[in-house]
Amino acid sequence: MKKRIKKVAILGSGTMGGGIAAQLANAGIPSYLLDIVPRELTDKEKAQGLTTDSPAFRNRIAEANKAILVKSKPAALMSKDDAILITVGNMEDNLDWLSECDWVVEVVPENIAIKKAVLKQIAPFIKPGTFVTSNTSSISINSIVEDMPLEFKQYWMGTHFFNPVRYMKLLELIPGKETLPEVVSFMADFGERVLGKGIVWAKDTPAFVANRLGNYGGPSALNLMLELGLSIAEVDAITGSAIGRPGTGTFGLYDLVGLDIGIASTEEVKHNVSDPAEKEMYTLPGFCQEMLDRGMLGAKTKGGFYKRVGKEKQVIDINTFEYGPIQPVQFASLTAAKKAKTLPEKIAAFYEGDDKAAEFTWRNLTGLFLYAAAKIPEVADDIVNMDRSLCWGYNHSKGPFELWNGLDLEKYIARLEAEGQVIPAWIKEMLGAGIKSFYKTEAGVDYYYSIPDKKYLPIEHKPEVIVLKELKGQNKVVKSSDVGTLYDIGDGVLCLELHTRTSAISPELIDFMKLSQEELAENWEGMVIAGAGKNFCVGADLTGVTNIINEKNWDLGAQLLARTQEVYRANKYSAKPVVMAVHGMALGGGCEMIIQGSAIQAAGESYIGLVEVGVGLIPAGGGIREAVMRTYEKIKGTNAAPVDFIMPYFENIAMAKVSTSAKEAMKLGYLRPTDGITLNPDYLIADAKKRVLDMIEEGYLPPMKKSIPSFGQSAVALLKVGTHQMLEAGVISEHDWHIACRIVDVMAGGNITRGTMITEEYLDALEIEVFIGLCGEQKTQDRIAHMLKTGKPLRN
Repeated sequence: MKKRIKKVAILGSGTMGGGIAAQLANAGIPSYLLDIVPRELTDKEKAQGLTTDSPAFRNRIAEANKAILVKSKPAALMSKDDAILITVGNMEDNLDWLSECDWVVEVVPENIAIKKAVLKQIAPFIKPGTFVTSNTSSISINSIVEDMPLEFKQYWMGTHFFNPVRYMKLLELIPGKETLPEVVSFMADFGERVLGKGIVWAKDTPAFVANRLGNYGGPSALNLMLELGLSIAEVDAITGSAIGRPGTGTFGLYDLVGLDIGIASTEEVKHNVSDPAEKEMYTLPGFCQEMLDRGMLGAKTKGGFYKRVGKEKQVIDINTFEYGPIQPVQFASLTAAKKAKTLPEKIAAFYEGDDKAAEFTWRNLTGLFLYAAAKIPEVADDIVNMDRSLCWGYNHSKGPFELWNGLDLEKYIARLEAEGQVIPAWIKEMLGAGIKSFYKTEAGVDYYYSIPDKKYLPIEHKPEVIVLKELKGQNKVVKSSDVGTLYDIGDGVLCLELHTRTSAISPELIDFMKLSQEELAENWEGMVIAGAGKNFCVGADLTGVTNIINEKNWDLGAQLLARTQEVYRANKYSAKPVVMAVHGMALGGGCEMIIQGSAIQAAGESYIGLVEVGVGLIPAGGGIREAVMRTYEKIKGTNAAPVDFIMPYFENIAMAKVSTSAKEAMKLGYLRPTDGITLNPDYLIADAKKRVLDMIEEGYLPPMKKSIPSFGQSAVALLKVGTHQMLEAGVISEHDWHIACRIVDVMAGGNITRGTMITEEYLDALEIEVFIGLCGEQKTQDRIAHMLKTGKPLRN
């Protein structure tokens, strides 16, 4: 299907409607955000002279929700500048706008009568072939359109996003009975490639996949708590990170999303399933309704299962509904799970335990597993969609089937049978065939057990997606070490994957990068540099810095910094393009690495910044030098004052500003306007490779090395004046002021006369001189020690 979505209409401007509009804006797609017309004027509107015909009145609901959206935390928009892409209106005056749209998504209240009425209302205004979808979380997709004509049904389906839309990867797609296959295929590709989502294929069954499984967990945990006599704090300790779930635990999560939302979501599933036994599974204990009636909903009411009383966090007593101190949680199985290094070891610690925490975990997790297993293929066709739904929609680290990886499945299935549990026939058949795990990995390829095929099948991904571990099985490794692997990713392009233990920079990594550069120069056309794990690179290994400080081996420290600068500069001046594929955090030296690439291709969720001042240091991998060089490029040939153009770079460094997205990184100057952004990180390396090939095709030439006139102290003196005012106002400490002055000294070119010609190497040497000097200061050493101990910066 050769179509493009250029403009979208969203019917319903609440949390989900606004979130979808924001994600479209993040992708650069304009939208109309429409809602109902208010019933009557407010006193404020009357005082302003508005009438019921005034657009400000008629668009009030959508306008107010857009304002909430722009201010939301965490931010729904990757850049507030993109709010201009969202145009508000109402569903009486502006339905003619729908004729401009390629996609209309319905996000009105979860009431089938309302949804049916809205579809009939909009039908005359949409052009033929317009995609119309529903964001319903539970109502039958086919039932909503049962009264609509065939052509409408052919372009109709469910597109169920999860909140918050920007951050939750999951997009459930629910085709209707009459949906054209090409429509389904197009929406899947658009959702994945353009909006950056992970697709889960759902059937038109109650609550679809994620909410069907996710809502099982609440009633299960709460009722088990009562049966076993556990406390709220104990359940949260058990159901958090100890089993690979969000650290909030069960009750903390209820407080975060709101107990009212949790109850409503569970009731939706309960109402829509028909089996009485299944309805019972979705029945919450009575204290939930009592708390709802009392308005004890969580964070939104400043009190739910937990409440802040002064500085103390207290927990509710579900019998008296009074708050009291949180008692320590002590279980042998929980202690063992916390000590375990891997998730299978943590789960095994519970499964092999003999206390209440062990029993709770066994019954809770195996209950979800057996329920999910019994719902294939009714709810979803395979275990992959089941697992992904909870990982992408509920932030579980592993789904109910993947959780068994590394455990003795056969042993625990026998235990379940001995306890009288009903094991789905397909699991018995799988084990009988000698297949002892739901997943396996061979030659870098991940496989899952396919129930209808009765064998392992590879987990499919789009052909253009590059999965580096698969290349190992294809003999595509060019060089490897403990800190990095160099892959052949095709078309004469290398990919250097960084995989140090903590995503930090080490001397060994710098040496391996140098080897990769030599390999590139001799045998290849271009290179991508990417990070393994959840972050690109978090900067220098502070343990190594501490060792240099303790030994006072300043010469070694200077040598290592000079080596790092040399290697980073080699990327910048490489005759062949080196593109940085950035995702997650690129901090400190990681930020300095990427800004010296030929180009950057950044994942939308990239958090980039020069944060060295947090540990009492300055950037010394070329970060300040690059600020100076970029400032010079902006002012050369003009009479502009350097301070006006270097100020933003100085603020970035002195205030340790970290972008909250790739778009903000561009605004802060870490990314150039010519750099690219990829919303779906699965495509990041492929997009970076394409950027390399495009640069080659365009006849890439590296920048010319040049000397520039130094700015001099007088040209940037205002930077010191401004920060001294912050010191006097108590905004920064004496040590902060001292570091800021040293940053300015490097930017000025030291104490030489303004206009003296200097090289990049000269500025790099200044960075090293200041960095090593700060390492010898006690306050810097205190900051480093505090960061290593707590993971947080120290103000001293």
